[in-house]
This record gives sequence, C-alpha cells and structure tokens, in this order.
Amino acid sequence: MRVDPRTRHVLTALALLYTAQGIPFGFAAEYLPVVLREMGYSRTFIASMFWLQLPWQLKPLWAPIGDHPRVRPHARHILLALQCALALATASYALFPVATALPFWFALTALSALLASTQDIFVDAFAVRSLDSLGRGYGNTAQVAGYRVGIVLGGVALLHYQTRWGTTPTLLACASVILLAGLGAFALRQDAPAQVALPSAAPRPTLLVVLDQLRAVVGPGVWRVAALAVTYKLGAHTASALIKPMLVDHGWTREAIKDAVVLYGTGASIFGAALGGLLHRRVREASALGVAAVAQAASMIPLAMAAAQGAPRGITLAAIIAEHLASGLGTTVLFASLMSATHRERAALHYTVLTSLNAVAIAAGGYAGSITADVAGLSAAVALAMALSVAPCALLFRWSAHSARSAGLDAAEVEDSLTVRGGSL
Repeated sequence: MRVDPRTRHVLTALALLYTAQGIPFGFAAEYLPVVLREMGYSRTFIASMFWLQLPWQLKPLWAPIGDHPRVRPHARHILLALQCALALATASYALFPVATALPFWFALTALSALLASTQDIFVDAFAVRSLDSLGRGYGNTAQVAGYRVGIVLGGVALLHYQTRWGTTPTLLACASVILLAGLGAFALRQDAPAQVALPSAAPRPTLLVVLDQLRAVVGPGVWRVAALAVTYKLGAHTASALIKPMLVDHGWTREAIKDAVVLYGTGASIFGAALGGLLHRRVREASALGVAAVAQAASMIPLAMAAAQGAPRGITLAAIIAEHLASGLGTTVLFASLMSATHRERAALHYTVLTSLNAVAIAAGGYAGSITADVAGLSAAVALAMALSVAPCALLFRWSAHSARSAGLDAAEVEDSLTVRGGSL
C-alpha cells in the first residue's frame, strides 16, 4: 500500500503517542510482576495489580468530552498537556524505591493509567476520524507496535539499566522520552474530521450521552460486537499473566527475563502486529479475526509444554515468542475491526467503550489465570487460556452485518470496503 503524506503524518503521530502510553505500562506489566514475585507475593496478588489500570475500564464515563464541539479544536493542546503530566508522573517514581514504598508506586501506577487512558480517548478519536477503511490495519499496527516499543523502553529500563545507571537517571530518561514523543506528535498535523463531514449535534449531558452510546453498543442486533470486544483477547491475557511469575519460580534472572520477555517477546509482538495489519487489509474481517483467534489458541501449545517441563530455556523462549506474536496479530486485527464498528459522529466515546470492554478482559483474564494456577496448577491455567482463545470464533458468524449495524452503516457499504480489501479467504 502506497501511503500518502497526510496518512504518514497520522501514522507517525499515532506511533509516538502510543509509545509514550506504553512506557509507564511497561513498569506495571514487565517490572513490578518480577519484583513482587521475587518478594514472595502470590500470582493472585500480582494479578490484582491490574485493577490499578481501572481508569482504562472507566474511561467511557469521561470519553464524551473528546467529542464536544468546544473541545475538539483544542485536542492537540490537550494531548500535549497530558503528555507533560504523564512525564512528570513517570519522573516521580524516582522519589522512593519500590522495596520500601510499594503503596506509593501503586498510587503512581494508577495516576499514570488515568493520564494515559484520558490521552487515549483523544488519540483513538483522531485515528478513527483520520484513517479510511484501508488505513485502519496500518493504523492499528502503529498502535500495537508503538505501545510495545514503549513497554520495551519502560520494562528494559527498570529490569536492566536501573542497575547500570541508577534508578533516578533511568526514570528521568523514560520521562524525557515521553515528553519528546508528545512534542513530536504536537508538531504534526492537528486532528481533523475524516473523509465525510458529519452534521453537528447539540451538546447533551455527558451521562445521557454515555447511556445512549452504551445502549447502542450492547443493544439488540449489535451485542456481538461488544461480546467480541470483551472475549477476543481473554485467553491471551490469561496466558500473559502466567509467564513472568513462572520464570521467576524456575530461577530465571532479571537479565534473562528481560531478554526473553521484553526483547524477544516484544520483537515478536511487533512482527505480529505488522502481520495483523496486512491480514486485515487482504481478507474479510471475519476471516482475519478467525485466523488470529486460532493463532492465539495454537500459541498456547508451547507454553503448556514449558509449564509441564519446568520452563527449560529453549521451549520457554519459543513459547514466549509464539504467545507475543499471536497476541500482536490478534490485537491489531481486533482493534481495526472495532474501528470499523465505530460511529464516526461520536468516535471518541464509541471506540472508547469498545476498547474499554477489551480492557476489562485484561483484569478478568489475569485473575482467572492466576487463581487457576494458584489453586489447580500452571498446566490447568494454560489449558483454560487455550479454551478462552478459541471460544470467540462462535461470534464471527455474519460479522460484517453486525459491524455495519454498530457503526450505523448499511451492510452494502461494508461489503464494498471488503471487496476493495481483497475478498475472502
């Protein structure tokens, strides 16, 4: 696909902003689970940290502000302010060490999630309004790849460079990257409506807008879109929560975990995201979703082998690469498909509701896998993850019609875009 300069600007801005979002999440998802397991905390306690990301689930409550006619012209400046606040929160981690100030680190993690999730409302609306049906796969590749790069920067910083540079310089370097990413995105093109001009609507009370949009998302005829948003990544999130505690339990060092999970895993995730963008462009959405779901389930096979054999290096590394590749593939295809199911008139709220439903699965999957592993063993938890990965395939029947109804389009419009994208498998 030949990318025009305007689309290239959009993709670059998305990649920068999602990279900044990923850095503090790298602290929470890559560093803290390792430290807490080393300190003797259970898998279930570690999984409970995902509730610090509660703003990602609750952001539909304040998402309508992103669609307000008085706010949209200032979206670029709001994003810059949020980036500066996120950089300040990241630098604040350096005030106290995690070993002696765990509640402080938890509070900063929750604050960072609030800032990043609010930023995400404006970024997602920008993506929905600025990318056409052919560009959404590449837009979500930029999203997944940028976010994973941010996780690498945050995770590698504290797992590896903290011992070389010291805690304060490492965290200040991460904060600087967030600030520079915000400045870079600010310099690019300001948010503008997409291909068609939509009629302006009179502002309504926020709560009424939220309730109306929630009814549109989960109402009769479009419930499959909401159900897929919740369940599609549930198995992958279940498996992901098991990996780092398993490595610590079997004696892997922080250096080895950094190499396996943060570097090799992230490289595989970015490659999977690129494959997902290509897959979404080339085949029908239902076919792309089905292929990615099967890939996610199949990626659990080497993880089950690693769990049964005591996490030997070779098979465990293969399991980590497979899980991250399939997860990157699935995330890109899912989010591109959710974009297709989003109303353009209220893109900030509608897409936020759909992605927040997926965020619920992060906490639910992490809890399900961790509790199962603590009670019934690691192999049982992996089996649960595999079953949860393949179950959403049942929701893909007549997906294009459900997606069109959710987006307020005629089914024929969606079929036309599918024909342009290259037909079906």
